[in-house]
Amino acid sequence: MRVAIPVTKGRVDGPGEGEEVLIYEIDGDEVKLVEKYENPALKATAARGAHMLKSALDKGVDAVIVAEIGPPGVRLLKGKAKIFLAEGLTVEEALEKLKKGELQETDKPTHDEHHHGF
Repeated sequence: MRVAIPVTKGRVDGPGEGEEVLIYEIDGDEVKLVEKYENPALKATAARGAHMLKSALDKGVDAVIVAEIGPPGVRLLKGKAKIFLAEGLTVEEALEKLKKGELQETDKPTHDEHHHGF
């Protein structure tokens, strides 16, 4: 499984807020960081999370781990990648829970269209 995580200061963040994006390759118990880049959402003016999620899909991920996600992000990922919620977790905690099957998977937004005053 190839997983993208928006991250701020080592913690899982929202796709529109994370400072950087980490992409991991997970094979059984083996977890390997394969890519790290600045979150393109930080330069976007609208639907910021969608910019991060599209960049992750372009890099071949089949899952994302996020702290929260809005309707545009859910629509963008539908049928393309699984969404796992890990609000308040560090990247390490989230990856460990994912490996154990303990992360909550969702296909619904955690908030409405207009989040963070945009």
